[in-house]
Amino acid sequence: MKVLYDSNVLIKYLAGDDKARTLVEKVINGEWEGFITGIVVSETIYIYLRLALDVPRYKLRELIIKQDERINNLLEEDIRPLLSFFNLITTETNIEELLDIIESYGLLPNDALIAVAALKHGISTISTFDEDFRRVPWLRVIP
Repeated sequence: MKVLYDSNVLIKYLAGDDKARTLVEKVINGEWEGFITGIVVSETIYIYLRLALDVPRYKLRELIIKQDERINNLLEEDIRPLLSFFNLITTETNIEELLDIIESYGLLPNDALIAVAALKHGISTISTFDEDFRRVPWLRVIP
């Protein structure tokens, strides 16, 4: 089964959440084919680094610029191994289509980009803890 993953599942997995672990292990164990978008990658890395280091946005930027060893360790030990199990898909859309999805289904812009990626790549299942995706008719939300 093809499943598109939202960043909240990946972040909760990295934080040790049992429900998220069960969902991600479906991909790790080869039961499901997992997909992510560039938006999901970006959100996962940004939010996880801020949470793991307990720093505000401006401080995280400074640490990245300085190539702080803690950043590199988190990327190499946590982020890279997790993301390596997923297939990265593109978000192919245009402004009108994106705005229509935002307006039609009451989604935030990043969520609309994720929803359109699923549509364009023929993926009908999304793993997310975000209830907003339940309003998207072409997506089945798990859990």
